[in-house]
Amino acid sequence: MSGATAAQLLARFAVHGRYYEAELDGRRFALRSHLEIVERGLDAAACRQRAADLVAVMMNPGGSRPLQAPDADGWAPALPDRTQYQLMRLALRVQTGGWALRHIRVVNLSDLRMPRSADLFATLATLADERHSILAAPRAAELARALGPADVPVLRAWGMARELAPWAWRAIAATDCHPVLGLTDKEPYYRHPLPQRADLQLAWLDAMARQVRA
Repeated sequence: MSGATAAQLLARFAVHGRYYEAELDGRRFALRSHLEIVERGLDAAACRQRAADLVAVMMNPGGSRPLQAPDADGWAPALPDRTQYQLMRLALRVQTGGWALRHIRVVNLSDLRMPRSADLFATLATLADERHSILAAPRAAELARALGPADVPVLRAWGMARELAPWAWRAIAATDCHPVLGLTDKEPYYRHPLPQRADLQLAWLDAMARQVRA
């Protein structure tokens, strides 16, 4: 089902995010700390409390938004974007190969919900308060819970933006004890799951399937 439509993917998977707001350096920001992609039929609330089958480390939540008012802990059903649909396609692809990939947790180099990369980079360049990132020292326990035990695979997929290099190096250090998936020509840059060209999107899926088999 690598060519599955959005409707077909949403029939198989539910998506929930944890949304919050925070004041950083005197400015108010909208953020998202976690995203859970869970196969329908599983208890989504219970999945949040346990290790995922795969943890994907991405750049930032972009334009992600809740579909209803978040609960007291910030959780709400989330509107998937095209990248998250690509992760669902990966799950379906590797399921056919025998790996029961039913729960993907997404965390980001930065929690800042900014759809335009240029805005994100400009903000990061002037933001001294690091709490926007799960990789910041004060959030070390949260990161450890999100990653889970050392046998949980990590997909490095934050893209090629040089502006993110300091955070990418932190992500590499934080995930080095895990089995790693991802495409890189040179660290700390790992290819995004959804390049612009359709053939490269399929190539990314093929490469990830080969890495799983290996």
